[in-house]
Amino acid sequence: MKMKNRLVCWLVLLTVALWTLGSAGAEGIIRINGELAPKTREEALRMVQEAAEAYFSDPELEAELRGEITEETVRHPSFPEQQICLLTLTHDGHTMRGLIEVRGEPDADGRYPLYLALHGGGEDEPEGNDGEWYAMYNYYRENVQNGIYIAIRGISNTWDLHFQPESYPLYDRLIQSMIYLYHADPNRVYLMGFSAGGDGVYQITPRMADRFAAANMSSGHPNGVQLINLMNVGFSIQVGIRDYYTEEAMRCVRAAEFDQTLADLHGLYDYGYEHQVLVHVPDAHNYDDYTDASQLTGEYEYAQEQVMHEVLANPTAYADPAITGDMLNRFVQAFKESTGSDSVMEMSYYTAGFNEKLDEACWEVVRDFGLETKKVNTSAVWYVNQFTRNPVPAYLNWDLSTRAPSRKITSFYWLKADPSVNQGLIFAMQEEDNGLVVDPRDVNGDFSILVNPAMLDVSQPIRISTGAGTFEVMVNPSEETLRESIRETGDPNLAWVAEISYERLISGGYGQGGAQPGAEGESAPQPEDGDDDAAGPEQQNPEEPTDEIGDG
Repeated sequence: MKMKNRLVCWLVLLTVALWTLGSAGAEGIIRINGELAPKTREEALRMVQEAAEAYFSDPELEAELRGEITEETVRHPSFPEQQICLLTLTHDGHTMRGLIEVRGEPDADGRYPLYLALHGGGEDEPEGNDGEWYAMYNYYRENVQNGIYIAIRGISNTWDLHFQPESYPLYDRLIQSMIYLYHADPNRVYLMGFSAGGDGVYQITPRMADRFAAANMSSGHPNGVQLINLMNVGFSIQVGIRDYYTEEAMRCVRAAEFDQTLADLHGLYDYGYEHQVLVHVPDAHNYDDYTDASQLTGEYEYAQEQVMHEVLANPTAYADPAITGDMLNRFVQAFKESTGSDSVMEMSYYTAGFNEKLDEACWEVVRDFGLETKKVNTSAVWYVNQFTRNPVPAYLNWDLSTRAPSRKITSFYWLKADPSVNQGLIFAMQEEDNGLVVDPRDVNGDFSILVNPAMLDVSQPIRISTGAGTFEVMVNPSEETLRESIRETGDPNLAWVAEISYERLISGGYGQGGAQPGAEGESAPQPEDGDDDAAGPEQQNPEEPTDEIGDG
């Protein structure tokens, strides 16, 4: 039986047990913001719309955001005839730069998708990383037909230049400014990165999953990150089959392992974790993840298959521990016979197409191990364009150990917790008939359930089922809370009108009523502690650098 069916059965049994054992009645309903006037659902939705309109027409906020941004025209160092708009964002004492172009036309609502691209490089002199940055401006940009494209400069010149602690508030502010000033669509924000930029995509996306519709990671290393938070984000992982970096790092194998990790998470819930893992054959660190075969139409449609690329049909097979060591040895042997070097790092950066003997030897290794390939469109832009974010998803997994404590935004879709709450896992889901299921595991502090009128009818009791029982809550929307929530996230789609403390809810801290007995200790399916398949492959210490100067 599918996990979703088992989950539905569990919910039905839980609901029946709770309601059979007794109804709390009107006197048992918990009231949030009882001093405020109640509203119908239509009134609450209109309140959000009016607050959003006021937010986008606030002259003081516009002046504040514009005051943090400067633009100037610069010339591309490698192509002096190319003039580029350099955007500089200075916020809270820190600065982030980006090379920006608004391409094509907005949609019917006057909004553009937003593409954030992270360059390669890392531990290098500023000039080296600047070169990688300018190269990234031209890397994915041509495949953006309509949208805002920003190649972001890492804020340091260290191996982790894209995910320094100071980076995260800058990403949030940049996205907020793009939504407010440049008419970016908050539900179509995409993150892409190559090499050290791929390292950044691995780290940033799960820590800011509520911001992104989809992301593409190319040629990076995960550095121990977990991907549990990507339940509602489309995620593409691309890597060359010879891109090990070192025998310990094994970038290519780590990527293949994540194919199984994300498939297992999808199977556990029968929901979410949409992903693709493309292991390019016979490539190493560099390959084509930018050419979009779908753009070849009309008289050029015949060439679509020609520009597609060979990838492993089953990436998980490549991560089989029974063959990974033997495959690496075979690749190194082929590299030595073709080039005279047995360096794993040199092999990882040796580009396919320059040595026919090596390419054929790599194909032979793939065939000898019974790995099949297929041709696919490997364009990162094409992949992410398939996704639109749902700001109030029906299912949530929040791994609190994978968050950025430097973010000023403490919410995650429709949950919220102080940065000090940094352990444990929360599974939450919407039920029919204005219900929620909230199941925390080993969480080291309180958190809040955020009431968004787009997903809950505030004119009716909200039923919240937990391991401690079921609670009925009536919420009177707060305009002050609504305004503060929009100002915090810069995204009216994530706005909430009330916060419900989980600890106060289950402990009776809101006063009389609420809990209905039964089902104590029940919990929704969760990844088990120590389950490598569910929690992610074992990787090296995230404090250790794993990627040096990328090839851009």
